[in-house]
Amino acid sequence: MSARPHMRLPPPWRLWLLLACAWHGLLYAAAPAPAAAPGESVLKAAFLYRIAGLVEWPPGTFERQDDPLVVAVAGHEAVAAELEQIAAGRTLDGRPIVVRRVREGEPIAGAHVLMIGATGETRVRELAASATGPVLVVTEQENGHRLGGILNFTSDGDRVRFTASLPVADARGVRLSARLLAVAQSVEGRSR
Repeated sequence: MSARPHMRLPPPWRLWLLLACAWHGLLYAAAPAPAAAPGESVLKAAFLYRIAGLVEWPPGTFERQDDPLVVAVAGHEAVAAELEQIAAGRTLDGRPIVVRRVREGEPIAGAHVLMIGATGETRVRELAASATGPVLVVTEQENGHRLGGILNFTSDGDRVRFTASLPVADARGVRLSARLLAVAQSVEGRSR
């Protein structure tokens, strides 16, 4: 038969260390939980800011090197508010960023990026059609590309993702960088 080893008490310094760790664990467990993950509006605003830097507009889109990049937001006040905070005092490629909230009946003229919130298919189609020239149209509809969106936000649980449509981008006259397309959930019109 094998003899069981005798259990020895740890030295006093180890006992105090164990008690301190247990006490710290109790305090940590009672501490308030860390702040929640950023909301969907914050993530979409951050995406818009980053995406705008990964788009190539045709020559002549901007008259001067320091002309602002105008991001128009229709139908999503929370994204507009978050984007205003993100863009405050920042530039993209040396251009200041101007966030413009588009209200019902206001023209889209002068926008380089147009974010259209989930406001119904008819309204999305109308807004996308009213944005003339090289405009990066971003939607968040189930049929966003069919309605005129170059990029379309999707939700995957607590993650915000996007899909891209190269045919719509070509029709709008904007070019999406390979870095942007590499992180898209799917890309319509990509040759394999």
